[in-house]
Amino acid sequence: MKPALFLAAGLLLAAGTVQAQSAGAVAGIVTDTAGNPLAHADVLVDGGRWGARTDSSGAYRIREVRAGWHRIGARLIGYRALVRDSVFVQAGQTLPLNFALRPTAVNLEPLVVSSPVDSVLDPLATATTQKISAADFRNLPVSSLEEAVALSAGAVGQSYRGGRLGEESFVIDGLGVKNQLDASTGDLGLRLPPDALTEASLVTNGFSARYGQALSGLINVVTKDGGDRWSGRLAYESDRLFSGSWDMGLDRGIFEADGPLIGGVRGLVAVDATGRLDADPVNAPAPVDQLDPRHDEPFLLPHNSGEQYTGLAKLTIPVGARQTLRLLGMRSIDQRLLFDPAYKYDDAFAPGQRTAGTLLTAQLQHTSGAGASLPLVADLRFGYYGRDFIRGTPTDSLDYKFGAFSGQTLHVVGEDIARARDTAAADAALPELEAPAYSTNTPWGVPAFFMGRGSRGDLAWNHYSEYRGQLDVTLGVSSASDLLVGGEVIKQKVETFQRALGYLPVGGDVPPATAGEFTPLAASVYTELQARIADLAFTGGLRYDQFDSRSDLAGTPSKTQRAINPRLAVSTVLKGATVVASMGRFSQAPDYQYLVDAAFDDTTRTGRFRRGNPNLGYEQSWQYELNARVRIRPELSLRSGVYLKRLEGLVASVPLAANPDSTIFGNGDAGTVRGLELLLTREIKDGWGLRVAYTLQSAEATATSAFLLRRLITVDPLTHDTTFPAKAEFPLDYDRRHSLTAILQGQISPTAGPHLLGVNPLGGLEAAAIFRYNSGLPFSTVDSTGQIAGPPNDARLPANSTVDLLVRRPIRLGGFDGSIYFDARNLLNRRNIVAVRRDNGAVQPDNTTLDQIATDAYNRHPEPIPYESPRYRSWADRDHDGYIAGQDELMPLYQAAARDFTQPIFFYGPPRQARIGMELLF
Repeated sequence: MKPALFLAAGLLLAAGTVQAQSAGAVAGIVTDTAGNPLAHADVLVDGGRWGARTDSSGAYRIREVRAGWHRIGARLIGYRALVRDSVFVQAGQTLPLNFALRPTAVNLEPLVVSSPVDSVLDPLATATTQKISAADFRNLPVSSLEEAVALSAGAVGQSYRGGRLGEESFVIDGLGVKNQLDASTGDLGLRLPPDALTEASLVTNGFSARYGQALSGLINVVTKDGGDRWSGRLAYESDRLFSGSWDMGLDRGIFEADGPLIGGVRGLVAVDATGRLDADPVNAPAPVDQLDPRHDEPFLLPHNSGEQYTGLAKLTIPVGARQTLRLLGMRSIDQRLLFDPAYKYDDAFAPGQRTAGTLLTAQLQHTSGAGASLPLVADLRFGYYGRDFIRGTPTDSLDYKFGAFSGQTLHVVGEDIARARDTAAADAALPELEAPAYSTNTPWGVPAFFMGRGSRGDLAWNHYSEYRGQLDVTLGVSSASDLLVGGEVIKQKVETFQRALGYLPVGGDVPPATAGEFTPLAASVYTELQARIADLAFTGGLRYDQFDSRSDLAGTPSKTQRAINPRLAVSTVLKGATVVASMGRFSQAPDYQYLVDAAFDDTTRTGRFRRGNPNLGYEQSWQYELNARVRIRPELSLRSGVYLKRLEGLVASVPLAANPDSTIFGNGDAGTVRGLELLLTREIKDGWGLRVAYTLQSAEATATSAFLLRRLITVDPLTHDTTFPAKAEFPLDYDRRHSLTAILQGQISPTAGPHLLGVNPLGGLEAAAIFRYNSGLPFSTVDSTGQIAGPPNDARLPANSTVDLLVRRPIRLGGFDGSIYFDARNLLNRRNIVAVRRDNGAVQPDNTTLDQIATDAYNRHPEPIPYESPRYRSWADRDHDGYIAGQDELMPLYQAAARDFTQPIFFYGPPRQARIGMELLF
């Protein structure tokens, strides 16, 4: 190798990590039965679509093998070919696979064997990855990708390793997808059907320089290619067979089919539709007052239904001997009616929201032949991703056709003005909106707390779209090293509209509508080298990112932001264990919602009015990790690791002058995350398997808050100097100190158990249970005025735990295999507290607070309620004079209304939810 190449390799090895993508690699040695290496042997995947030829040492390496099950064989003239059947290749990992060929003088049919392959100790797998296979989606009590990923160590819902929502990124078949507009407050808008996936994984450190835009984690998803024969699954599940608190009005239909079409083309189609009459159920206790309508049926919240529809289609098209074209299209729709406690008795005025996501991708892949001296794999990808969100007062009620399925599109008042971003038209009161008034439909009658007639008048709409082009090239420098180069260009479009108090014209205390439209442009390039010398492996890469918001607020033109991100990982095998050390710098552009003006509350506690900043820079982190993987026994493995993240440039609210209700965003905060992760896995053997994940973590950051700063800024009485508080790190919102997840799976032999009337009722029975224990998340306490009483997040919620269960009984119906299953979440119906009142740390106000709330309401409206009024309640008229008057008669009503209004409905987690399902496999 020339000196220049040595220098280039040295520079590359000073940074980077291994891949986390839609493909993996297969590597090993081909020998004869005496152990002598065989040169020039061909190792082929699936009959030759991918392949490699061994070098003089018998070594080979096949790059960019699509994740999933494959048939891999080795052949050489003069030797009997050997085929390994049912080999599973995992995305982003190198599968070690050796062959020993037997000499033969005549041609014989290949010898086909099926034997397990161990990838746990692979030293080239330097990323910290937790896998979810297609079998896990079916065999565990999970219904979505998000639920499955949440089983990983270090996960708190969709927050990973202490990061806030939005600090993760999705990679779907190698193409990055991210809601860059409002990822910290809104989801991706895409719900991948689990039946369409080959595997998914959460990568929390050490992922390739090929990928960016993530500080806390990378969710890597690989969709199926159509199979060589048609197969699929049809399923329906519901809780309609139950009654009472078990019936949440759930219906879900699932269909997936894939197989060959024509001319070698393979297809896949998947549809997943879910309807819930209560889409956000809670385990709140029943009200104590018998007049409360929730007293007898506290389990189903009104005006809280939801519908989710997702359709996915994919074509895999062989273009030539070495080229493959993959086309994928997906559309997701999620619409919700939102329960608002203030509109409990007039829910027609409560808000609704609709989110729609669209994804279109195309991938053209070229692979060189098995005998190429420099094996080359090139992937050219194009993608379109669009997300639409709208929230406001529904124009019409939904007419349910079946369960919670309406088949209607939810529209909101003022939607046409929002989509047109017509701020001039929005200056007037929005048509069809009335000012809210106190409800007359409550059991208590008094004008307090509960609203009716009109809505809150909020209207929010945004549209985000991006066109992405990405080129990735993998060049095999030798059988033990790969060079990766590539880059991407992303053209984005952001459109936003927000209007508050829409039932009033703009002016005075009513802020004007805000609208934004800009077209950010982002780009990146990377290079990476992966090399292995015996049991020592290096991966290193360098990534360059830049973006320009191209958002020109008055007097504040945008600037191009840039970031350079080196990454490095080293791994080796020590006494039967694989030890990996990795480090890297990661950068992500801020949510674009922080670049535009807005008039709503937000997660950074900046108040109702805020000013956008088009020159926000990258949020960044340095991450370091040391982990070890060891196989204790053939079926038992242990993974352990410690990690450190140093966060920089986090988005923070900075006050403008002395008014804490007016702020601008800046990159003002920093933080530190430290943790320990343990993952013990016993693969299913002798009918049972176990997976235990434990995380110990501390995640802290500085907390810039306009309200906190105003309270802590002091003026020296002698010098009259202004003193600003020193910045200190406080627990992040998702700082979960202890997290334990245990998954137990079992299967009974089809021939085991008693036989009754020719039937073996227990034979083939499968079961899986998930136990979770999590320590409480932090929250900030406040004083009587609503100001933060101490340091941010200085208190913690109580710990919570759940037990989920799935029991499946295989059946055969009409020539089809299938099953009947029972799926229960929070089986023990534990009442977990997920929020508290910040003034007293409890779920309910104390009696003193409750009396004060009632007294304040009474003092605002002490007027008598006559018999003719719709507010009159005969049972409250104690002296039967036709008036409810005076403190003796009115105060009990105000107290009852206050107790009703302050019920901690959403302070508790979800209740026990169960469903019965039936599936047919074909």
